[in-house]
Amino acid sequence: MSEDNDFLLSANSSNGIEEAKPGNHVMFFTDNRKLYASMLADLIVADGKDDFVYLAGWWCDVDIPLGDPHATPTPMTLRQVLSLITREKPAIQVSSQELPPPNIPGAQVCAMIWRQKSQIDIMSGLPVFLTSLPVSIFGDPLLSSINTDAVKHIRACSNDSHAILDFNHRLFGSHHQKLLIVKNKNNLIGYVGSTDFNADRIYQIKEKTKNPTSTKGAPLEDVTLRVVGPVTADILKTFVDRWKLHPEGQNHPLRGDGYTPPQTSAGGTTAQIAHTYGKDYPFKGRAVRSAADTILKIVDNAKSYIYFEDQYLIGTAELYNALRKSLNRNLNLNVIAVMAPLDVVSDLPWLAQKRSDFWRPLINLFPTRIKVFEMTNRDQSKSGHGSYLHAKLTLADDKVATVGSVNCSNRSWYHDSEILMTVLGDADDQDEPRAFAARLRLERWSRHLGLGKKELLNIGDGISKWGRLPFTALVKPWMPLLNPLSLNQNYVYETVLDPK
Repeated sequence: MSEDNDFLLSANSSNGIEEAKPGNHVMFFTDNRKLYASMLADLIVADGKDDFVYLAGWWCDVDIPLGDPHATPTPMTLRQVLSLITREKPAIQVSSQELPPPNIPGAQVCAMIWRQKSQIDIMSGLPVFLTSLPVSIFGDPLLSSINTDAVKHIRACSNDSHAILDFNHRLFGSHHQKLLIVKNKNNLIGYVGSTDFNADRIYQIKEKTKNPTSTKGAPLEDVTLRVVGPVTADILKTFVDRWKLHPEGQNHPLRGDGYTPPQTSAGGTTAQIAHTYGKDYPFKGRAVRSAADTILKIVDNAKSYIYFEDQYLIGTAELYNALRKSLNRNLNLNVIAVMAPLDVVSDLPWLAQKRSDFWRPLINLFPTRIKVFEMTNRDQSKSGHGSYLHAKLTLADDKVATVGSVNCSNRSWYHDSEILMTVLGDADDQDEPRAFAARLRLERWSRHLGLGKKELLNIGDGISKWGRLPFTALVKPWMPLLNPLSLNQNYVYETVLDPK
C-alpha cells in the first residue's frame, strides 16, 4: 500500500476526503451501448422492497434504449425499466379467511438532475459584450425539456420515489456529476464516469429517436467504471449527502441512507472517491477540491508517463505548474494527451485559443516529451460519426487510473459538482497485464493508434508509437495557435465559461 500512497489522498473528514478502500471489483466501459446494457442488467433485478436506484446527471433522457438501439428486439428504455422495478407486487395470501395482505413495494428511485439556468436568469449586471454569448454555454435548449420529463416520470413511479431538478449551485455553475447507484438482490453496484443518459451516447446526429441528438461527432466516446465492493459506500454517500442537504430532498427520506454494503473483498483493486463542489454548494462555508488534488498528486509522482483524455483539455494554472515541475524534475517523463477535435466541440467559444494558451508554453519547454492529439473516428475523420471524445481520463505509469466527470478546467476543478474515482491494483483474472491501469491504457492506445495490444504492451514501445504515428492511427497531431486570448476573452472565460 506504500506505493499506492503516491497516488491516493490521505483521508480527511473536514475536507470531505474518504479513505481509499481495497477489495473492489472494477470494470471499464468505452462503448456506451455495452455500458447501458450492463446498467439494464443491474437495474432489472432491483425490484424488491429493500432495493433502491439513485442517479445524478447533467442529462437524463428516460426514453433512450439501454443497449444497442439497432438490436432486435430493441432494448428496454430507461423509462420502461424504472416503471417496472418500482411497481408494487401482490403479497402471497396464506389463508383465504384473512384480509388480503398489503402489496409489496418495489424499488425506490431517486434522482438529482441539473436544471440549467437560462440567460434570462443571469443576464442582469453582466457586461454588454457577454449578452451575445451562445445559448449552448448554458446547456443545450433541449436539455431543459428532457430533464423536466425525466423528473416527472420518476416522481410518478412510486410513493417514495422522487426526483429533483437541481439548480442549487453557484451563479454560472452546473451539476455535472454522473453517477448511478443500484442496490439490487445481488449487491450494491456503482457506476462513475463521463456518460449521461442521453441520445448522443448511442445515436448519430439527427438519427431517428424520440429526442434526436444535434451533437456533431455523435455517438460520443466515453469511459465509465462499474464497481462492486467497499468503495460503493462512498459513491452512495455522494448522492445521500447532496440529497439531504437540498431543501427538497429533506422531505423525501432515502432508503439507502445508512445502508452499508458488505465490507468483504470483491476484487483486487483499491479505489478512492473524490469530488469538486463550489463554495457553499452544498456544504455551507466550504468548497471541496479533492478531485483536483488527486490529479495533481498523480502528476507530481508519475515516473514514466502521464496520459490524459479530455473533452476540452484547457487546463488550469495548478495543472500547468505541476506538469512543468514534474517534467523538469524527471527527464524520463512523457505527457500524452488526446482531446475532442475542434470540429465537433461547439459549446465553448475561443476553445482553440484557450487550449493553445495552456499547452503552448509547455510544448515550447518540452517539445519532445509532450504530445497532444485530436481524436478521429474510425474513418480518420475529425467531424464524422463517432469522432467526439467525451472521456475524462488520467493514467500514469500503468499503476493508476482516474475516471469520472472531471474535465481539465477551472470549472471542473473548483466550481461545479463533480465526481472522480481513482483505481489502483490488479484485475481479478490471471491474464497479463494484471494491472487495471495497464489494461485501460492498452484499450485506449490500441483504439487511438490502430495497433494490437501486444504491440503496445511495453510502456516504452507504446510511447514511441505516439512520436511517429502509424498510418493506422485514429488521432491527428495538434499544434497550438500562436495568438493568445485577448483581455476581454480571458475575462469571459474566467467569469462565465470557466470560472474558479
